[in-house]
Amino acid sequence: MVPTYRAAARFIEKTRDLYPSMIYTSVSFVGSTALASELMLLGKKYAQGVIVTQVVPAVDGHSSVVLDYKSALSKYFPGEPPDYVSLEGYVASSILVEALKRNGPQLDTERLVDTFENLHDFDMGLGTPVTFGRSEHQGVHKVWGTELDATGHYQPIDLQ
Repeated sequence: MVPTYRAAARFIEKTRDLYPSMIYTSVSFVGSTALASELMLLGKKYAQGVIVTQVVPAVDGHSSVVLDYKSALSKYFPGEPPDYVSLEGYVASSILVEALKRNGPQLDTERLVDTFENLHDFDMGLGTPVTFGRSEHQGVHKVWGTELDATGHYQPIDLQ
């Protein structure tokens, strides 16, 4: 599925009893935290086993980018729980900051695009390098799997 969280939850609610062996999957666009909350309101049978692919590593993990993210989150937004949407934003903004540093003080659109297109094998602690090119505008090709458990928490799963 590629829905918003409420549409996904409604679909699961309407079909779970009709098709109990159905495997529900969604992409990170769904808003993982919101989906988990919505499904838990319906009951744990609706949440358990729902798979969501992520474009960032597990928020409960210990990769260096996740640790940096959690440190920044607690410093600038004390009490705010980590989630996949804000981690995604942190990763994207960190890549932008790296490109701006490499670009130098003479900033203009064309130069920044050129800087991005020449950003290769940037190791930011994702566990996979960030690489762009003239015909490659997607910097990361790794996808991380998560699956909701009966408590409404995402557990990492291997997608291989």
